[in-house]
Amino acid sequence: MPTVSVCIATYNRKDLICHAIDSILAQTYKDYEIIVVDDGSIDSTEDVVRRAGYDLRYHKIDHCGQQACRNKLIELAKGEYITFVDSDDLIFPYTLEILMNVINQHGPDVIPYGSNIGIDENGNDMPRPLPALPSGFITAELFEFIYVHTCGNLIAKRLYEEAGGFNAQMKRCAVYKLLLNLSLKYKFIGVEKPTFKKRRHSGNAAERNYAWRKMELDVLEDFYYNLGGKDIIPRDRAMARLSKEAYRAGACAVRQGLRLEALAMLKQSFNQHPNLKSLAWLTAASFKLHPGLW
Repeated sequence: MPTVSVCIATYNRKDLICHAIDSILAQTYKDYEIIVVDDGSIDSTEDVVRRAGYDLRYHKIDHCGQQACRNKLIELAKGEYITFVDSDDLIFPYTLEILMNVINQHGPDVIPYGSNIGIDENGNDMPRPLPALPSGFITAELFEFIYVHTCGNLIAKRLYEEAGGFNAQMKRCAVYKLLLNLSLKYKFIGVEKPTFKKRRHSGNAAERNYAWRKMELDVLEDFYYNLGGKDIIPRDRAMARLSKEAYRAGACAVRQGLRLEALAMLKQSFNQHPNLKSLAWLTAASFKLHPGLW
């Protein structure tokens, strides 16, 4: 049985998925399998992969959404550990080796992870400073900033199963929610080198709108107030983070002309952590000073 299952969830990625697979096949660590679950692609993704003749398992299912697709990958994985690679991203040749080295050094229950380098649609690097990654029980740090992503980490399959997998009803932040929950019980170990390349393109552009920002705020509030975060995260740090997300949601609402939502979010942001940005946007929303509110 393979030690690691490299899991790819894909949907209409005929032009990119082979690049992801090729980056996996270039690994210096060889004890792995590749599983692809195709979420009902309507382009030629399956034909492209099968014609390439890769040694992998390919499963095509009815379209059910990204999180349900990832849960299917967890179910199919034969490896003791799972790493996800999005079908438009790449991993470095050393990624599996350095992540497994952390497991071997610190034990099977730790979660090694790394940062990412951005690339454009053509695969060219988009340089930016890499964050200093925290290690240990990082609940407070992870609450404040999304250091750990879907890709670039290695997690024991049984930990995914213990957590119940991803919430298939969530269109956003399901991975973040699961990682926050895991952080309450397990240590995360940040590695020095980046572990994956995140492709920036029109097909994966983050939704910078009120609804999506509000979803992230809801996840943070639920974790802090209901799922154990309040017992771990200092209140001042938690309020600063919640205030920031409420501000972002409120600013998006202003731009979209959602005045009542903007007022509610910006007022919440200011009350949780008084700051000039929230106050300025709240004033603009209150008096319809922003063009988006007319």
